[in-house]
Amino acid sequence: MDKEIKRIAIIGSGITGLTTAYRLKKQVDKENLPVEVVVLESSIRSGGKLFTMKFGEQFIDLGAESFDTRLPEAMNLIKELKLENEIELSQNGKQDVFAFNKLYHFECPTYKGVPIKRKDIWKYDLISFRGKLTFLKNTYFSQTKAKRELTTKEYLAHRIGEEMAEYVAEPFFSKIYSSDIDEIGVHGFNESIIELEKKYGTWTKALVNHPEIWDGDGMYGTFKDGLETLTNELANRVSESIRFSKKVTEIKKSINGTYILDINKKEQLRVDSIIVATDSGSYKELFSDIELSDYFKDIKMGSVGFLLFSFPKGAIHNPPKGNGLLSVRRNNSYIQSIVWLNKKWDHFKDKDEELLGVYFGRNGDGVMMSLSNKQIEQEILDDVSSMLSIDSKPNYKIIKRWPNAIPQFTLLHEENRINLMEFLNKNYPGLYLAGNGVNGFGINNCIGQANKISEDVIAYIKNTI
Repeated sequence: MDKEIKRIAIIGSGITGLTTAYRLKKQVDKENLPVEVVVLESSIRSGGKLFTMKFGEQFIDLGAESFDTRLPEAMNLIKELKLENEIELSQNGKQDVFAFNKLYHFECPTYKGVPIKRKDIWKYDLISFRGKLTFLKNTYFSQTKAKRELTTKEYLAHRIGEEMAEYVAEPFFSKIYSSDIDEIGVHGFNESIIELEKKYGTWTKALVNHPEIWDGDGMYGTFKDGLETLTNELANRVSESIRFSKKVTEIKKSINGTYILDINKKEQLRVDSIIVATDSGSYKELFSDIELSDYFKDIKMGSVGFLLFSFPKGAIHNPPKGNGLLSVRRNNSYIQSIVWLNKKWDHFKDKDEELLGVYFGRNGDGVMMSLSNKQIEQEILDDVSSMLSIDSKPNYKIIKRWPNAIPQFTLLHEENRINLMEFLNKNYPGLYLAGNGVNGFGINNCIGQANKISEDVIAYIKNTI
């Protein structure tokens, strides 16, 4: 007698959901398992926040802008998919920091703007004499012991001093996490330097011994045709499994260890295992279990946006030395960072226009997201023109909003995450949470979660066959 077909549902077809589906399908085919994989996507496209727009002959990413090549997950997947020849690596080092109405570029070797060699602190005009002395003192002594969970701001201040944390490190980390470092716990911060410091005793020793994580050329990657090159390839490989316009509105327990998914409030699907690969802000909408929903009540999501400006060639009269700028949070500006596409990516280098990608919105910027597109465009244009001394009107502009898209990790995120996973393992066997807001943020972390969860799901399903 043929074995009963087991059905695995993946909710969401962003980078996490697609990678999970690809891994599952590959293993199912390899072992000839009686398993059906179904990907349920609420919209009419896959890719999530990897959103590439084509106009004319060029491709512009309006969501995630690049992946960090210093982490292995994305690069390993890209090589496996045989896409490595389409990768383009970043150029012109790192972004400048804009503070006190001035651009600062750190010429020395750095990690997230922080000098690798302690003596290079004297080159930092942005930092006061007292701030430099604090940096020297704090980087000399080990700071690995902590009796409690620290905020990222506390963690950084203990190691590099308050000023360096506020004016140098904060812009680099906020660019990645779009979170308030006064609130985000250090485990939500999820950087390799934390474990390296434990090994070497101090930040300085850890960084000196690991030049591969220093800032510089090639530390970020994209594709000539945009980041959707990656998700499109994954989607093509699992195309027969994807169901578009299928919004899961509720997940309910059913008989014999199965689950019922309510879809579009008019149809149901019975499944044996579920991977929820959506933003964590969606969790509370999917479960009616009061005890489970308690774990989601404190989840906060932040909104961000992207604005592409095209200016006439040579319109930037105060150009950054690097490939853009990072704005410190005390600038009283909605701008988080500016990427000068012509300098960062080779395929934009010879364009007859200056292309600036502006990321705006920070944790708590609810007012900004309530403005109209026209109001936002004018506010951002005024700030960009002031920061870079641009006196020309843009040739054109494109705006993309991402409401409630970025997880805002709290101080107790790691403790809550562990408790949640233990609760699910005991009370919801076969149900897994993945994606942004679960175990880190960004393309590499999402791929890493997909790799791990796909293994867990296969092991679980095998025990039920």
